[in-house]
Amino acid sequence: MERMEQEYDEISLKELIEVIWNRKIFIAIVTVIFAIFAFIGGTVYNNLESEVGTIVTMQWNGVSSGEYPDGTRFDYSEAIEPYVITLAIEEVGMELTTNDVRNNLTIQPIVPGNVLASIQKSIEEGGEPITYYASNYKLLLNNGNLTISVEQARILLNEIIDQFRIDFERKYINQATVYNFTNQDIDSYDYLEAYDILDTQATLITNAMNAREDSGFTSPTLGITFGDLVVRTNLVERIELNQVVSRVNSYLLTKDVDFLITNYNYKIETLQLELDKAILKEADAQVMIDNYQGSTQTILIPGMSDTDSLEFDTYYNTLLETQISLQQQIADLTEDIAYYELQIDRLNGDDPNFVVTEAKQAEEAQKVEENLQLADDKLSLIVNDANIILAEYNEYLTSNIIKPLMAPEYQPSANVLLYTAIGLVLGGMVGVGAVLGKHFWNQAE
Repeated sequence: MERMEQEYDEISLKELIEVIWNRKIFIAIVTVIFAIFAFIGGTVYNNLESEVGTIVTMQWNGVSSGEYPDGTRFDYSEAIEPYVITLAIEEVGMELTTNDVRNNLTIQPIVPGNVLASIQKSIEEGGEPITYYASNYKLLLNNGNLTISVEQARILLNEIIDQFRIDFERKYINQATVYNFTNQDIDSYDYLEAYDILDTQATLITNAMNAREDSGFTSPTLGITFGDLVVRTNLVERIELNQVVSRVNSYLLTKDVDFLITNYNYKIETLQLELDKAILKEADAQVMIDNYQGSTQTILIPGMSDTDSLEFDTYYNTLLETQISLQQQIADLTEDIAYYELQIDRLNGDDPNFVVTEAKQAEEAQKVEENLQLADDKLSLIVNDANIILAEYNEYLTSNIIKPLMAPEYQPSANVLLYTAIGLVLGGMVGVGAVLGKHFWNQAE
């Protein structure tokens, strides 16, 4: 009996294999159809739900306390403001609305596992609650909902981060620029006025560069440091500008002699007024010193006898110091007045010791104009380079404060290959099931 059942089973298995083999094309077609549908379904789902993401680290002072550098509260969910997104969209030139991008942009704080474990343990043990402010964040942009390609999403996400960094720099980082005086018409000023303008320009450059010279920053565009610009500026000061002021003072060069004399007379009047005031004050101080009756203060030092005490007169010393200061001021003002009076005499030709021909003055004036123009051109180039390196330095500072740790990557919601494999298996099972079902149905009939 058992032998007969075994023989029946073997025959049935053989028959089933033959049935499946005879309908193999049908089964293959069903399998392929299911696989295709699974592939299309996974692809469509990814297109609708796929995201592009990156990780950004934020390392400014205060972020670990949940604050911006100025002490205001840092809310990561509101960190990227709508106008930042608007600027990013305009920069990449995409037809998107700020609201749509904002609704499809997700910012997720990344909390290390050990911190999560500590927080969980504290909660379980009923201890003090642990507050943790993340410094690393995951940014996700749903390109499926925005109906843009993965590559477009990468570009847009990068631009959003760049605009966020620029906005942060504008708000919280001191952005220094060097004001450019060299764009003025130097020829419209007298020689000393032009010198003062350019000398002020050199001072502005030097101060701005010296404040950052210790940073060691090198411009990636220009290949120079802040110290290099200081050296270039100092050379202009020592050569071109020094020649200008030396020639002008030595040869009394001016474009308007009458105006310069008037200017010197005005300075003399101002200095004379200050001198008269100083003389009166000095006279008053002398009277107070001459009529001073004296008043001493005694200081007893612990551990010393009365004979060892210190006695001094502070007010009398103050009067003497005031008198000396006024005398020095009088001497300085007298010397300045004498200098301008001498200059006026020379301009009027009343100084026998100063003999300079008009031809010589014209020759020196030509040299001064050349030096002024050369200094103006050089300082103009230095200002341009200074503002370039300052802008790059500001960007360098914010790039370390707000920095992507990875390039934006496509993050599919579904594994299309897995979906296709499942479709193949399911299609094969459905095809085999249909063939066997039809076979048994025919036998039953």
